[in-house]
Amino acid sequence: MKLSRYLTNSVCLVLIAGSAISFSGCGPVNRIIGKDRLNQGILKYNQGKTTEAIGFFTRASELIPDDPKVWVCLGAVTYKKIRNADQGDVPKLANQALGYYRNALEKATDCKTKDNAIGYIATIYGDDLKQPDVQREWLLKRTTGECASKDIKAQTFYSLAVKDWQCAYDQSTRYADKQKVASDAFHTRNFYFAPDKEKFDKCLANAFENIDKSLAEKAEYSEAHSYKSLLWREKQKASSNDADRKKFVAEAEKEAKIAIEQAATAKVQAEAEAAKKEAEGVKKK
Repeated sequence: MKLSRYLTNSVCLVLIAGSAISFSGCGPVNRIIGKDRLNQGILKYNQGKTTEAIGFFTRASELIPDDPKVWVCLGAVTYKKIRNADQGDVPKLANQALGYYRNALEKATDCKTKDNAIGYIATIYGDDLKQPDVQREWLLKRTTGECASKDIKAQTFYSLAVKDWQCAYDQSTRYADKQKVASDAFHTRNFYFAPDKEKFDKCLANAFENIDKSLAEKAEYSEAHSYKSLLWREKQKASSNDADRKKFVAEAEKEAKIAIEQAATAKVQAEAEAAKKEAEGVKKK
């Protein structure tokens, strides 16, 4: 599961309105022209015309280099290019995008822009440059900065937990008994190579720590409870003690039940909210 789903927000999807400035001098004129180039770039970006968008954004960066939106948009359009690039071109494009997002982060004064930039930086390090340790550092920055709301913390710790679960799951899957897996997916694994077991234990411990941090910020988080259920299943796989295995099964089922109940409640609330908005719309007509 890629972290980009949880870390990044869409950018450059709406026009950034430029304001008319009635002062004299080159500075205000450059700002007006820069805003226009920025808006033109956004139009081209939304039309899928990447090359033209980059041209407008680059010119805007020369005219209004102190505007973080310019660097966010340059980062976004470069990030988009990475998705369609040859593998050999990815590192260069990824580092270009990182530079743009770092500029945005340096110049931004609002939390939305700062968090967006940090999210993309973390995603690029993880997905494109394959540097998970650096990615983790940026994710942790996302949870400790001045813009770290409870939702951001919950989401980010959840993302870290998912990554740690994947690490543990990959190790336990390597030791699955093909004769047993069809009848008992959670049968005891024989971790005969000690380093693999050590890695499994470390990843699982990190996953529990991060999922608990996520739930501490947001108790009604069905996805987090669902993954905590999976973590208990990994504990089950690593134990041959029947009493412990039963305890882990009970914990897994408890978390799965909470996840299902919370998801159902959220669905009912969403439907009620949608019905309320629809009713209010009818009244206004």
